[in-house]
Amino acid sequence: MEYMEFEPETSASSPVGLKAAGTVIFVGHARLPHSLAPRDSSLVVSVELEADTTSGEIVCVGAKAVPDLGSRLLSSVLIGHNINESPANLIEELRRRYICPSQKAVSTAVLNAFEAYQRYRQVGLQ
Repeated sequence: MEYMEFEPETSASSPVGLKAAGTVIFVGHARLPHSLAPRDSSLVVSVELEADTTSGEIVCVGAKAVPDLGSRLLSSVLIGHNINESPANLIEELRRRYICPSQKAVSTAVLNAFEAYQRYRQVGLQ
């Protein structure tokens, strides 16, 4: 499964970026075209969505194999939206604003993270 529940500790050794207890991180992956993957690095884009399990609000976004400005755009588009709602409008905004050869992989990874949340709900792990 592509989910992990995390309850942060109050110690100074707590990971940075996790917003609160009661959030779950949902991860989506997608393959980059071989021509785009840097030598000796991953051919996979990963998008992490941290969502509050009570409200459904996306509180934090992380991405791997996405350049800095693209990661910031992902955060600005996704944070504050509800993971219970259809991602169609969010994906459309990303496709309209993030113009690059890896656009499809990034969009697919976001969709896969939303699907990971749906699987989480169906299994009843809340």
